Amino acid sequence: MIMRRRFRSPLRLLPWTIALGAPFLAGGCRGGDTTASAAAPVPEQRVDVPATTARLVDLEAVLQISGSLSPQARVAVAAKLPGTLSRVVVQIGDRVRIGQVVAAFDRREIDAQVDAAVASVNVAHAALEAAEANLANAALEHERATNLFEKGALPRQRLDGAETAHRAASAQRNLARANLEQAEAALRRAREVQRDATLTSPIEGVIVERNYDAGNLISPGDKPVVVVADLRVMKLQAGVSELEAGRLRAGMPARVAVQARPGDVFQGRLAAIAPEVDARNRHFAIEVRIDNKNGALLSGMYGSATIPVARAVQAITVPREAITTREGRRQVLKIEGDVAPGVKVNAVQ
Repeated sequence: MIMRRRFRSPLRLLPWTIALGAPFLAGGCRGGDTTASAAAPVPEQRVDVPATTARLVDLEAVLQISGSLSPQARVAVAAKLPGTLSRVVVQIGDRVRIGQVVAAFDRREIDAQVDAAVASVNVAHAALEAAEANLANAALEHERATNLFEKGALPRQRLDGAETAHRAASAQRNLARANLEQAEAALRRAREVQRDATLTSPIEGVIVERNYDAGNLISPGDKPVVVVADLRVMKLQAGVSELEAGRLRAGMPARVAVQARPGDVFQGRLAAIAPEVDARNRHFAIEVRIDNKNGALLSGMYGSATIPVARAVQAITVPREAITTREGRRQVLKIEGDVAPGVKVNAVQ
């Protein structure tokens, strides 16, 4: 039998007394006669449930991922040409700006190549000017020969010679232009090599790796000279199942904790959800980004991100102590009462 009472806040469940009664049969034989004995009462069994309080609390369902933190941007500054480093001007931990010089090659030979390319361009310009002058003179001679031929003062052979000289001068002018374009292209290439001899940082960040010193001979394909990481924003990447991915959306807040800083909680957000599942593990890749302008987080730290996916405000909760068992079955207690002004309880926990 379940008793029902009404309580005022705070709600308390008073000890319950549950009695069970069951008849039992007893039989006996005396002298071959069978008689039925009266049912005897079974000793009372009591189950005491301690009094407890129902409370209003905020509940949330969360998704937790973990992994190593990495910078949002990490760029390797490597050599584009073979050569000897003349200087490396940064150390690990130095902050650099976009375009700041971090290392340089010995440029003596490269600068000589640039000077030779500049001279070739000057020669090509001079040749073009001479060819244009010859073309102008050939055009004038051709015009004169045409006028004289039309007046009958010049034979056809002289006119044909003037036309041939004009065409030859035009061809020489076109060749001079092509030579100038070729020289200018060689100069641009030499200057590109000259620029590549100076290594600069493509992003704003911190030097996290330095592999060479001045005097080292390196080539393209070797280790990068330095590595720059932008630590202002860190990211935590993980894979989630299809069910979990369906509950997520970009922009959801995340709370991040790291083992290296116990007790500290960093605010982040869910920045990206892969639109395609990874066929190898049937997981969707997600990325949580954390603001790290104060520099408290370092690349490689192990952390965990908690993403709230659902929330219940002021939910009525009953502690586990309000539930007991009898004979291996769950004893369900039905409670009624006022927990707070305007809140009516009529729930089964």
